[in-house]
Amino acid sequence: MKLIVIFLLISLSLFGQTSEKKSELFNERGEIITQQNFNQMAKSGQYTWVIYETKDSLNARLILREQYGEINKNQKAELIAYLKEITSKKINESQTIIINFAFKQSTPNQAHCLDYYSSVKSYRNYFKNKEQFCQLYISEQGFKYPKDFVFEDKNDVIRKMLFPYGSNCNYIIIKPDGRFYRQMSEHHQDKIPSKAKANW
Repeated sequence: MKLIVIFLLISLSLFGQTSEKKSELFNERGEIITQQNFNQMAKSGQYTWVIYETKDSLNARLILREQYGEINKNQKAELIAYLKEITSKKINESQTIIINFAFKQSTPNQAHCLDYYSSVKSYRNYFKNKEQFCQLYISEQGFKYPKDFVFEDKNDVIRKMLFPYGSNCNYIIIKPDGRFYRQMSEHHQDKIPSKAKANW
């Protein structure tokens, strides 16, 4: 892990010099931190990170791998309305919603994690005909996945609301009251059904 972090930071520094952009490191709350703090936090195993570019800088931001939180009633209503719009599925307020969210592939010529996760029929079928759950596969805006049950986040609503920073395959479980559990950059299908049923 240490070598990966060091390589990441060297890459950021080199890229910043060649593009004449500064490099910034951020914690999960969007606060600028030192390289030493970034290294320590990344080594803890509690975080993953993403690299992204703005007009003025090339940045690395830490992201919590696991997080519990809550969305409010208005956000939940907006989310359900939007999910109905892009999927044409029946979704109601009393369901636990599981969103499997995939970002565009960052490494060309490699299989996307969604290729595996969307092809495990036993996992997909687990939530079928269970009225208390609604499971969906959503891809990032601009990422059109060929399977007809994977829907594109056409207006970038889901990413902005639930996955503002991320990569690879992620998921979120949202309870009827708005409480959520989110897993970033990992997709433990064997744990999702029990996590969705649990009262946390």
